Amino acid sequence: MMRWHLTDLKAMWSMLRNIGSLQFFYTIIFRLILSMFWRTLWYWNFLEDRLLTYVKKTAVEGDPASVLAAIRKYNDYEWTMALQLEKKLKTEEVVKKAAPKICFEMGCYVGLSAITVASHIPPGGRLITVEYLPRIADVARELVHFAGLDQVITVITGTAEDAIKVLRSEYHVDKLDFVFVDHCKWQYLPDLKLLEKERLLRKGTVVMADDMLWPGAPDYLEYVENDPRYQTERFNCTVPMFNVPDALAISVYTGDD
Repeated sequence: MMRWHLTDLKAMWSMLRNIGSLQFFYTIIFRLILSMFWRTLWYWNFLEDRLLTYVKKTAVEGDPASVLAAIRKYNDYEWTMALQLEKKLKTEEVVKKAAPKICFEMGCYVGLSAITVASHIPPGGRLITVEYLPRIADVARELVHFAGLDQVITVITGTAEDAIKVLRSEYHVDKLDFVFVDHCKWQYLPDLKLLEKERLLRKGTVVMADDMLWPGAPDYLEYVENDPRYQTERFNCTVPMFNVPDALAISVYTGDD
């Protein structure tokens, strides 16, 4: 049976309260939907294409930090699904401490989190990231190339499930050192279990999962907080645009190799 912490209940109440607020509907309708719609019609291209154009015009080619700063700057102008600053800084902290050589990300989007992780892994390390939509995967590849990280980051187009099944055979992965989970929330737990089934986790593998409370992945959170093979901590934060609580789940796999 699902067991919720008091902080979970407070977060859910805050989320529901804000969903019914004028602030929430103003943000969703005017700042996101209508804004994106008229810009798409006006420029006759997609949000991700506009972001790519902006980065290429304003960032320094071959400088990952400059590319990340440009993505974040554009996010102030037009909201994207980029990793927010508070979570980005925590991700950098965790990656620096773990020093992973082989990394896997489920949910690339335009590549902000992939570039963030790849910028802090040891020399010779690599990151494989998965994006379901071909159009957005192409944008991510261009941003990775512009950042000068082609030799570090591989962008796969498709589902995380399909990618996991070929990590060993096609990408020569034995064990993963670091996993970042940020794709379809209902796939968090099935795909983590698939990583276990494929024996891609080793003792000490770090698994970070985003959006634990907003929009939420309660089955995943319950699993990693109660399964004895995982040592899990939460990094609590706030989603700035909606002013609702959220959290990262940072888990260390302690099971057998």
